[in-house]
Amino acid sequence: MTPPTPEEAGARAAERFAQGCTCAQSVLAVCAPALGIGEAEAMRLASGLGAGLGGLRETCGAVTAMAAVIGLRKGPEAPMDPKTKAALYKDVQAAVGDFDAAFGTHGCLELLRKASIHKQRGEAPEARTADYYAKRPCAAFVRFCAERALR
Repeated sequence: MTPPTPEEAGARAAERFAQGCTCAQSVLAVCAPALGIGEAEAMRLASGLGAGLGGLRETCGAVTAMAAVIGLRKGPEAPMDPKTKAALYKDVQAAVGDFDAAFGTHGCLELLRKASIHKQRGEAPEARTADYYAKRPCAAFVRFCAERALR
């Protein structure tokens, strides 16, 4: 499969989220062709990252997946490659900074509270209904993160 452009990845990630994927799965799965990994593998890899890391409502799962994509694209293969690691960290920090500038925070719980959605850490996933999607700002987050990860 041909790797998507950043804009295509963003649109596809928003579609994936609307089809029931977690925020992290939405980002990582659409970026998989650019990473040389299979979509099914990307879905499994990202499955524990959604809802702010396994439902803990910490860093947004889309942001975590964005960092994973950047790492797979630019990260060092050798464990003792401090120059590449430092450059990678700078890239990830810049991407998270861009997210924060766009949305005010990268914390899942805070992002949901800004949208008047009050969740607790560790709650079971909600059923994906029309009401769920109508309230959630997450499609914008996955769009942003998929686009930014491939820039």
